[in-house]
Amino acid sequence: MKHIAILLLALSLAVIMPAMSQDANYWLAQTGSDYRNGSYSLALQDITEYLSLNSSDAQRWMTKANLEIKLGKYNDALDSFDQAIKLDGSNSQAWNDRALILSGYLKQDEDALDSLNKSLEINSKDANVWYNKGIVLENMGRLSDSVASLEQATELNPKLAQAWNKKGEILMGQDNYQEALSSFEKANALDPSNERFLNNKNEALRNLGREPEVKMKFKGQG
Repeated sequence: MKHIAILLLALSLAVIMPAMSQDANYWLAQTGSDYRNGSYSLALQDITEYLSLNSSDAQRWMTKANLEIKLGKYNDALDSFDQAIKLDGSNSQAWNDRALILSGYLKQDEDALDSLNKSLEINSKDANVWYNKGIVLENMGRLSDSVASLEQATELNPKLAQAWNKKGEILMGQDNYQEALSSFEKANALDPSNERFLNNKNEALRNLGREPEVKMKFKGQG
């Protein structure tokens, strides 16, 4: 009888395990469906159900965090990123996104900078992370370090227009109009339809005693 009981237990486990897997897949599919429909609250419930069945999926903790950001649940999002990092500390994107929560929403720039440095330890070639580091350093008043990070971003990705523009804004704030103009010109050339880039460029021109550039019209304007 003992052997029969063990056999029955084994058979029961064999039935339960595929069922749990099927339930997890269902909740994952439902998350995607509700997200595509714009039902973010339902999608968050779905991914929470999924993670209750498969809590070791680091990538899905990031999915949960991003849904929580959309719903304004910033502390919850931070907890979810922390869980993702606990499962996979080598995920540079998780460290970066954690920093965006800390700096952008929770105003914890020191912790955000630590997270960005962790991200760059894992992948030092990510221009976007260097750009984000530059923004955090600017928030902290470390302007020279901010410019250095933004220069690293543009060196890695010369087409990163917002990094050129941000560098120009910092330089212009230091009355370094000539170098600021050079940065604004690069940003404007990369994205000529961006009014902020053009306005910054014109302000630098005026400060240098030069005529501002007339805004060009694009298809669909006027």
